Amino acid sequence: MRVIGRVVVAWLAGLFVAMTVTATVEARPPNIVVILADDLGWGDLERHGGPARTPAIDRLAAEGVELQRCYAHPVCSPTRAALLTGCLPRRFGIDRPLRRRDPGLPAGLPTLPRTLSAAGYATNLVGKWHLGTSSPPLASGFDHFYGFLGPEIDSFTHRDRRGDLDWQRDGTPVEEEGYAAILMADEAVRIIQRQDADRPFYLQVAFNVPHFPILAPAVSTAKYAGLPEPQATRCGMIDVLDTGVARVLEALDERGLAAETILLFLSDNGADRSGSNAPFRARKATVYEGGIRVPAIVRFPGHLPAATVSEQPITVQDLFPTLCAATGIPLPADARCDGVDLWPALSAGRVDDRPPFVIATADRACFAGDWKLVVNAAGGTELFHLGSDPGETRDLLAAEPGVAAILRSRLAEIEAGFEAPAGRAPPPRRGQAEAVERAGRRSGGGG
Repeated sequence: MRVIGRVVVAWLAGLFVAMTVTATVEARPPNIVVILADDLGWGDLERHGGPARTPAIDRLAAEGVELQRCYAHPVCSPTRAALLTGCLPRRFGIDRPLRRRDPGLPAGLPTLPRTLSAAGYATNLVGKWHLGTSSPPLASGFDHFYGFLGPEIDSFTHRDRRGDLDWQRDGTPVEEEGYAAILMADEAVRIIQRQDADRPFYLQVAFNVPHFPILAPAVSTAKYAGLPEPQATRCGMIDVLDTGVARVLEALDERGLAAETILLFLSDNGADRSGSNAPFRARKATVYEGGIRVPAIVRFPGHLPAATVSEQPITVQDLFPTLCAATGIPLPADARCDGVDLWPALSAGRVDDRPPFVIATADRACFAGDWKLVVNAAGGTELFHLGSDPGETRDLLAAEPGVAAILRSRLAEIEAGFEAPAGRAPPPRRGQAEAVERAGRRSGGGG
């Protein structure tokens, strides 16, 4: 009898251990992969009427939710700061493309990778940093960084405009051969392949394509031989981007991780003159829709509806609180997020009301529902109703002064917390946002 009793006790103990392990596996938070394109315009993609064929991005859309109203900031550095902090980047004085040695992101801020790392995640950044020197990747919550720090590099030589090497692995410069975006995809695949199956990971793959300089492998450009230059080469760059997305998807599939991974794809801003933002107005460096409404897709099998389109307005500063909510990880007590948690809306496939929000460089846009107020750096103001006029062709400022007054008031409340750029004079006030892009090009900080 005692033997039977010991057997029963052992069986119960084994069952308890099995149940505990199962509960632990089920409680394990999902992996997160963020793929960030650089200067990819809404109208660049074939699915939006553009010339570039992107079967991997199309696959993502078929398996996830395409975000029709996803807003980034008009240029690179502000978007990357907002993604990592959940804050409007003008709070830190980041309102333009940073130069390689600018201070940039302040040290010690709560960031998405730091928050995930504290919750047990392995955190990795592959590709472009472009957030200055005050708090480089390994000081901002990433365990591993492979890529470059500045605004742009020659994709073949990995050197900046001055001819200096800007390519490293965890702070150590490395001389390597190969097209940069392909090397980034190689690294992303390696990271996925070597991840501990029992530990969640965060992987941010910040590709540098199709950003200037317009360079692509000949085999990629050849696929668009019928197009004029530089369009053919730019489409070749997008081909490399799409192939990189495909390789990330394949690596997740091979490890059996697709169902356990939230995958977000988006661009850091609209296209410059070399690309297309159709049907939206203007381009990168402006707060018109062509500069800030970006291609974006989120996939989480079994948790988000597949092959759907969402009209939920969502900004890059919403991603920190939204991804934390999706993983069940609380925001840090000292996080001062301007973004809001939109995971309930995305997971339920609905459009929720949200507080007014701001997208800003030196020029600003304030949104409330379908209304959008544009205030340029010189004080010029326009009002648009995006629901009836997504191309921003009709200025309704004179017709709707009450709406404009409400949005001006909300913009003033938010801007009360903005700070001047640390370590340098406040940016000059310009009459047109395009001047930001021109200034960036002259300084080597093209964004």
